[in-house]
Amino acid sequence: MLNLLSTPIGNLNDISLRAIDALKKADYIYAEDTRVTNKLLHFLKIDKKCRTLHEHNEETVSHDIIELLNKQNEIVLVSDAGTPSVSDPGYYLIQQCIKEDIIFSLVPGPSSVISALVMSGLSTSSFSFLGFVPRKKSQKKEFISFLRHEKNTIILFESAKRIEDTLNVLREEYSLTKKIALCREMTKIHETIERGTIEEVSLRVKNGLVVLKGEFVIVIESSSTDKPSFILDKKVKDSFLRFLPAKDAAKLISLLSKENKRDIYKQLLD
Repeated sequence: MLNLLSTPIGNLNDISLRAIDALKKADYIYAEDTRVTNKLLHFLKIDKKCRTLHEHNEETVSHDIIELLNKQNEIVLVSDAGTPSVSDPGYYLIQQCIKEDIIFSLVPGPSSVISALVMSGLSTSSFSFLGFVPRKKSQKKEFISFLRHEKNTIILFESAKRIEDTLNVLREEYSLTKKIALCREMTKIHETIERGTIEEVSLRVKNGLVVLKGEFVIVIESSSTDKPSFILDKKVKDSFLRFLPAKDAAKLISLLSKENKRDIYKQLLD
């Protein structure tokens, strides 16, 4: 039997009784990082050794696990925090279990996605979780631009070293008044949730008011809660273009209206 086991996202006291029982009964425990999981096992007073399963050895180790499962061993797979296969290794192993008709189960637990959604104060009626933001600038811009008309609340992961750059792209692609939340260290002593408009949160980060360590969960307001699209009156448009190039006019109108500069520029060219 394979148990995919969710682990605490920060506060070790969030571990469930079912998870503790599964760890105690396991013949083998596979972990993304054995150093992290050993701390959890030590906290729970469970004296067992871990083996590694991470993104670089997932295929090879998954086949080893399948062999152990076929011999009726009890296997537990854990992530460093959260749930295996959700932006973490585990998906390949799940597919192999399905292929081999091997029973597996999920021992649920804390989720940074759900925690951030609730703590953001934004709409929880429907949401889209899209994992980590692409690293390359061009891919990031294309990715975020594609999300502009998403009707659900958007949830993303981002590292501390790239968060400022990602916020800059959000400022370029969205209205500056779009609401977002940056969630960090959730469930821990130093949990912080930065709420506000893209402009407000970006300024806090730029001014050093946000600790840039670890990983962030970004929650973005859905487009369905936005105010109606900003439409330039033809007379206003003609008046601006009479005295300024379209690029300069778009910049000025954006400063006055707090609307997206790119959207205004497109309207000026239409």
